[in-house]
Amino acid sequence: MIKKQYVKSRNVTKVTFEHPVGVEADAIELISDVHDWRPVPFDRLKNGKWKLVQEFAPGTVVQFRYRISHDGSVSYWNDDDADGVAPNDQGTDNSILRC
Repeated sequence: MIKKQYVKSRNVTKVTFEHPVGVEADAIELISDVHDWRPVPFDRLKNGKWKLVQEFAPGTVVQFRYRISHDGSVSYWNDDDADGVAPNDQGTDNSILRC
């Protein structure tokens, strides 16, 4: 799930990324072009949800994927709640977020 909130006092778009309870993962990370594809880890909450809050300048277009680690293997997911998808140089798609 993706939630966007414009924070007028700081002129930023606050984006909350969440994954529900029950996602089998040892770690979830956001990888994106705005972070030079370096992983940004989600926090696992006490209730079992995974959550990450990021701030972007309004008008920023972010290409991203989720990197999910579980039992020694890694998979990459897109988000169905994203604003769209774009092909990447790996032969798959990235999610698109318009802030």
